[in-house]
Amino acid sequence: MGYLPRMILKEAYVFMYQISRAPLLVFSAALLAASGPSDPTWASKPLQQWNEEDAKQVLADSPWVKKVTPVELPHISEEAVRQSGRMGGGQGVDIDALAPSNLLGLGSNAQARPRRRARPHVLEIRWESALPVRAAELKAQEDDPPDWQGSLYAIAVYDVPGLSNSKTLMKELAKSAYLKRDGKKDLKPERVDLLPQEGGLTTIVYLFPRTEEITAADKRIEFAAVVGRLSLAEYFYTEQMQFQGKLEL
Repeated sequence: MGYLPRMILKEAYVFMYQISRAPLLVFSAALLAASGPSDPTWASKPLQQWNEEDAKQVLADSPWVKKVTPVELPHISEEAVRQSGRMGGGQGVDIDALAPSNLLGLGSNAQARPRRRARPHVLEIRWESALPVRAAELKAQEDDPPDWQGSLYAIAVYDVPGLSNSKTLMKELAKSAYLKRDGKKDLKPERVDLLPQEGGLTTIVYLFPRTEEITAADKRIEFAAVVGRLSLAEYFYTEQMQFQGKLEL
């Protein structure tokens, strides 16, 4: 047999081999896709066995921690506010510094550069009272984590700029926040705490009563709040907020 026929047969063999392997490769790829990403290491460990990396994973990406970009609400005229029975232009007291330009990244000279695209200020929301979050903050040695007294659901919004600490502001923030569950009455916060941080930032802690227990049957919980003219909302899912077989809130 000459060189050319042998070469043709070799190429034909390689071609048939590749065809025969194709279904196996497709099947293997399907299995990998179906398996999805592996569970984080912290999920299969007792709290006592967590290391610093486990704690950082919980605080960076877990069912109890969300990232949200605030949405600017339409401006309400002073006349409309007076007719509705509210005063103050809808901005609230002591939050003039928290203008949409601050949180949306436009800066004080935004009007001079109208074509510049805004860089949204992303806020972090933590279900602060959840045991895994508290344990992770301790293990990660976070400075000055939120603290409170009593049995409450605590949800913290981190790194909010332009707030001053006043009782009037706390009341304003409490009025505009809620936890919403399908088919049930909204939960309103008992109070709101403001915790000043470095760099002119503030952690807002919303404290909700546990008199109406949130259970796994609630499935989806919406946390919503208004800060000045900025609205923020995020969903939490009870099916995902399980740790060691128990709902942690």
